Amino acid sequence: MTDRLPCRACGHLILPTTAARNDGLCMPCKGGYQQNIEDGKRFHTERRRYLASPQALYWSALVNRVYDGREGFAGLSPAERSYYAVSVLSGEVHNGGFDQYFGNSSGDQYQAARAGLRELEAKDALALLERAAALLFGDGPVPVSQAERQLRMPTWADEPDRDCEAALDALDTRFYALADALGERLLAHARHHALFALDEPDEA
Repeated sequence: MTDRLPCRACGHLILPTTAARNDGLCMPCKGGYQQNIEDGKRFHTERRRYLASPQALYWSALVNRVYDGREGFAGLSPAERSYYAVSVLSGEVHNGGFDQYFGNSSGDQYQAARAGLRELEAKDALALLERAAALLFGDGPVPVSQAERQLRMPTWADEPDRDCEAALDALDTRFYALADALGERLLAHARHHALFALDEPDEA
């Protein structure tokens, strides 16, 4: 049996012939994609950990209550409505920008998202949301109806307003930079209202 040697970059055992041919590196490290493999493993590990967390389980139950419950969004408590509306806003903007948020049914909760951001004292995120609404709907109120919003949005016209699209893209980028801070505010909100159990840091 041929003794294997550790890759000098990642430590994985490789054949001596491979080590000799690749200057001591395994093929993934030689090709430059070992880091991508490791990043992928970490992502899936963290994803599995999140899906089993109290936060993920609570979110799944909350979404079910909104879509499958008798009272829907209106049946949530004020604290739950803020958590839900801000979480949906964040998810939609990160997935497809403010244009997607207002064009989808998620925009139905625009006023709840505004109220939630105010409650969380997320002033920067609130300013970006309101600026996006002004770009799309002017000084008037944001329609509650998804169909009416789409009819009024210049980015959904047969000939979309490219300047408006560019301005929204700039707001999207600024919103992305707030992701960590907004996530922390949502967790603090959940902790304050005891929405779900939170793992406390170990005592030193």
